[in-house]
Amino acid sequence: MISRTLASAALAGLLFALDFVVLVLFLNPDFSLGRDGLPVLTRLLLPYWAIGFLGLAVAALLALLGRPSRRPRSIVEGLPFFASLSFLSLVASAALFWFNLWSYRFSVPHEFLRALALSSVTVSVAPLLLLAVGVDALLFPRRTRGPGSAIAVLAVASAVVVPLALRPVPLPPPPAVPVALEPILPLRRITLLGVDGLGPKQIRELIARGHAPELAQMFRHGGFGPLATLRPTEGPPLWTTVFTGQLPREHGVKSFARYRLGASGTVFDVLPKGALIGLLEKAGVVSTTPVTSGDRKRRALWNALNAFGVDAGVVRFWGTYPPEPLGGFMLSHFFHLLATDPARAASTLHPPDLLPEVRAKLVRPADLDRARLSEFADLSVEVAKDTAPVERDLLERALAPDLTYHRAGAVLRAAYDPPFFAASYYGLDVLGHSFTRYAKPDQFGDVRPEEVRRYGALLDRYAAFLSRLLGEAARGANPQKGSGQPRPGEILILVSTYGMEPIPLRRRILEALLGDPTLSGTHSGAPDGFILAVGDGIKAGAVASGASLLDVAPTVLYLMGLPVARDMEGRVLIELVDEDFTRANPLTFIRSYESLAVAQPPARPLPDLPPLPDEEP
Repeated sequence: MISRTLASAALAGLLFALDFVVLVLFLNPDFSLGRDGLPVLTRLLLPYWAIGFLGLAVAALLALLGRPSRRPRSIVEGLPFFASLSFLSLVASAALFWFNLWSYRFSVPHEFLRALALSSVTVSVAPLLLLAVGVDALLFPRRTRGPGSAIAVLAVASAVVVPLALRPVPLPPPPAVPVALEPILPLRRITLLGVDGLGPKQIRELIARGHAPELAQMFRHGGFGPLATLRPTEGPPLWTTVFTGQLPREHGVKSFARYRLGASGTVFDVLPKGALIGLLEKAGVVSTTPVTSGDRKRRALWNALNAFGVDAGVVRFWGTYPPEPLGGFMLSHFFHLLATDPARAASTLHPPDLLPEVRAKLVRPADLDRARLSEFADLSVEVAKDTAPVERDLLERALAPDLTYHRAGAVLRAAYDPPFFAASYYGLDVLGHSFTRYAKPDQFGDVRPEEVRRYGALLDRYAAFLSRLLGEAARGANPQKGSGQPRPGEILILVSTYGMEPIPLRRRILEALLGDPTLSGTHSGAPDGFILAVGDGIKAGAVASGASLLDVAPTVLYLMGLPVARDMEGRVLIELVDEDFTRANPLTFIRSYESLAVAQPPARPLPDLPPLPDEEP
C-alpha cells in the first residue's frame, strides 16, 4: 500500500513538473525542447519533480496514518490517492499558470498570450473534472470505477498535452532595411531624470512638508500626473519601455536578469514567478546574468535622435552595458563597480575619451564618513539590534552611487552638451526597500521606538538630498536665474517608473524565511510612478491624465520636433503642452524607427561582476 501510494505521489509530482516546463515554454517563445531539452530535464524538470513528489508523498502518508483501519478505494485501480494527489498538483499548476499570465501579460507576445490563457483554462478545468469524479465516488461508492478512472486519466493527460499543442511556433521578425534621414535642429533641449521609488502621493507629501524645495518649485511651474507602471516592476523592462515607447513583448527586455541552466548555453528571458526560483539559484541549479544593451530588440530614443543628427547623453540606466556607439555619450550603470580598473572601466563609457576625468568623480563608500551618515540618521540614538546592514545600504548602494553618477554625468554633459540628456538616481528606491518600516512603523508593529528615532526621518532626508541633486541637474539645463524654470528652449522632465509601499505581512513572513528580513518596502504591487515636466512649451499647472510609461518616448520626440513612430504603443501627453507650442508644431508621424541607419550595440561579453543592487526579489 505504501509503495503504491508513493508511486501515485511520484506520478502526481511529475504532472506538476511537466506543467512547470510547459509554462516555461510559453514564457520563452524562442525556447525549443528539441534543442534545449537536456538542460531543462536536468535543471528544471527533475528538481520540481522532486519537490512535488516530496510534498505530495508527505500529504498522502499523513492521509494513510489518519485512516489506518480503512483502506481507501482507488479511483485509478492500483494507484491509491492518485486522483486526490493529481488534484492538488493541478490546483498548484493552475495557480502558477494564472499568476504568470497576469504577471507577464505585457511581456508575452500576443499569440503566445492567447495560447497561455487557453492553456490556463485547460489546466484549471482538469482538477474540476477530478473533483467531479471524486464527488461521484463518495456519493455512489458501489458504482463501477471504469468511467471515472478514464475521466481521471484523460483529465491529467489533457493538462499537459493540450497546452503543448496550443503553443504556437514563433515567427521570425521581418528584416529591417536601413534608412538614412536628414539632420534637423531640435525644437527643444530636454533633460530627463529618473527617480524611481517615488509615487504621486509621496512627492506631494514631501512638498507639503517642505522637504523638497527644488521639487516644489518645479511642481509650481510645471505639469504633473501619475504614470501607470507595468508588471513586473523591474528596472530594465520598465526603463526600456520608457525609452522605446513599446511593451516588453516588443522590445525584448522582460526581467532584471536572464537565466542560465547550469553550465549549458540555454538562456531564458524569464522563469515563472511564484515557483521559488530563488531556491534554485541558491542551490546553483540556475544562474543569472544581467540584461545588456544587446538584449533590447527595438530602437531607443537616442537611436531615433541620432538618426536625425541629434546627439544624446545617457547616464546610468538599466540595460546600457555595453554602451552603444551613439552620437553623444553613454555611461553604463556598471561604471561604479568597475571604475577602479581602468581597462574594465573603459568598457562602461562611450566614447572613452574622458575616462580619466570621469573616474576622478568616483565616490567610494569608504570616502563617506560617519558625519555624512549623520545627515540622514540620528546617530545619537542607540539601537538594540544590529542595523549595520541597512546603514550599509545607505552608504554603499544609495549615496555613493548616486553621487558618483551625478558628478560623472556633470563632467560628460559639460564636455559634450547634448540636446538630450538623461540620467537616473536609484538611491531612494534602494532605501525604500530597507527603511520603509522606520518611516511607517504603525504599519509593521515590530519597530522599536529607538529605531524610529534613529531612522524614521531617513527617507525624507534622502528625498531632500535627492531634490538638491535634481536641482543641480536642472541648473545644468541652463535655467533662468531665480525663475525656477529652464530658459527658453529648455525642458526638464522627471520620471518615476513606480512608487513604493509597505510590504504586506505574508510577504514579510516569506522574506524572513528566505533570509531577507530587512525588506520592508515593495513596488511589486505596481504602484504608480509620476511624470513632472517644466520648461518652455509646458503648461504650468497642467495635469496628465491616464498617462503610462509608454507615453514618455512619444512626448519627448514631439517636444524635440521629431515625428512619433506609429508602432509606438503610447501617446503624446498633449495635455502637458501649452497651446502656443501645439499650434506652431503640428504632430507628425513616421511608420517606425526600426529601419534607421544607426549603429547597433557591440556584441561584447559581460565581464564577471559583483551583483548589482537589484530592486527586490
